[in-house]
Amino acid sequence: MEPRQSFGSLLKRYRLTAGLTHERLAERSTISVRAISDLERGASRRPHPDTVRLLGDALQLTPEQRAAFESAARPGSDDVPGNERLLNTLPVQFSSFVGREREVRALHDLLQRRDVRLVTLTGAGGCGKTRLSVEAAIEMTDVFVDGVIFVPLAPVSEAADVAQAIARALAPPAPGDRDPIAFSIAQIGDRRLLLLLDNFEHVVAGAPLLLDLLRGCRNLTMLVTSRAALRLSGEQEFPVTPLPLPDVEHLPPAGELMQNPSVALFVDRAARVRPDFALADDNAAVIAALCARLDGLPLAIELAAARLKVLTAEALLERLGRGPAGTRLWLLGGGARDLPERQRTMHQTIAWSYNLLATGEQFLLRCLAVFPGGCTFDAATTVCGIGPFMNHATIDAQMLEGMAALVDNSLVQRSDGPDGEPRFTMMETIREFAIEQLHAQDESSELRRRHAGYYLDIVVATGALLFAGPRERTRAAAEQANIDAALRWLVEHG
Repeated sequence: MEPRQSFGSLLKRYRLTAGLTHERLAERSTISVRAISDLERGASRRPHPDTVRLLGDALQLTPEQRAAFESAARPGSDDVPGNERLLNTLPVQFSSFVGREREVRALHDLLQRRDVRLVTLTGAGGCGKTRLSVEAAIEMTDVFVDGVIFVPLAPVSEAADVAQAIARALAPPAPGDRDPIAFSIAQIGDRRLLLLLDNFEHVVAGAPLLLDLLRGCRNLTMLVTSRAALRLSGEQEFPVTPLPLPDVEHLPPAGELMQNPSVALFVDRAARVRPDFALADDNAAVIAALCARLDGLPLAIELAAARLKVLTAEALLERLGRGPAGTRLWLLGGGARDLPERQRTMHQTIAWSYNLLATGEQFLLRCLAVFPGGCTFDAATTVCGIGPFMNHATIDAQMLEGMAALVDNSLVQRSDGPDGEPRFTMMETIREFAIEQLHAQDESSELRRRHAGYYLDIVVATGALLFAGPRERTRAAAEQANIDAALRWLVEHG
């Protein structure tokens, strides 16, 4: 057996002897170029056994060389300081991962870039940020060979306690009276480590301390989930959108429809409560309509699928389409007991985000619920110019700040309208919650009156569409849902 050397030096020697570049070895072994470079430089010192095996196979090592290679990869415990042992505290998953393979690959590539050390997954509640982050982290254990640490922040109530939560996750118990940031930096050192911080949105004021950790730990990378971006220097935002929806107007055969992520997730979770459940041509249209009705939100789909233990898919779809808005959200409940309380119903999930908003932002979300077809900024400003937004001297600035907050918190989506003017929309599940809150605050009548008046003016202005230009026709078509709602309200209330 060869004299003992460090794993990095052996890897480099065997690679050069084989006449391979980093890129060529990466192709042969399926290990990333960055991971190989880190191992050779010693930035990563604890290679995963699968990494060692893949590299050994790619280098075509002799039995003697492989023995030395494996020995260097697994030094005795006496050689390894306590804070350099391999750590992996990712939560164990008990269900299959469906529909996000492309995003996992994108995160895998992103997290290997040297210029990216802080990635924040943003998106609405229930869109699957936590599950995606965990799956991506699992795929990164070969890169972050010194550890992947999961830090759940939902139980943390104050931003000032974030540092202590990180310290506890790195080396329980807590560091006592010692500064938790200094303690964490000492624990991490120069290890190639991934820190996964879950549910940061309610303690976002504590975000700047993350930069202190990144400055003090040169090989540390952070993956964060939050319903809003942290707004830190160097942050790379990674929006997590709902799952793609099937085209309910042009459904393919059942076998092809199963390739749609929303449908595949629904069928997988439904089969867990009804083992005989399967997608077939006779139920494909109902399942597709359910997924569309649930906005492609993974949590909503999972909660709805669990209801098939009692209801048929047809009965569930029918109940989701009737009854007062808001009450329908309570059908999407009964989540697993091991889930956080906020994720056991869609209502609780949305309420978590809503309660984090400032008073004016909450009002604006309620106000936007009266627009069934979304709205322009001008429409929102005109209709919502009451309550917190009655100071007309500053209403534009107030509305800009409020709308930006709702977009940042993934409660409202901004898109370009057909005429190029920005439009703001809500997912139907969120809109239903906002309508419920609108009625609870007794604001519905006044806001619907203002909404009807605004669109009545549009109808009058564009009534002679025969003489209108293309821009006016396009705008009228985009507002059709709002115009219909306004006319119905006027007929009912005079």
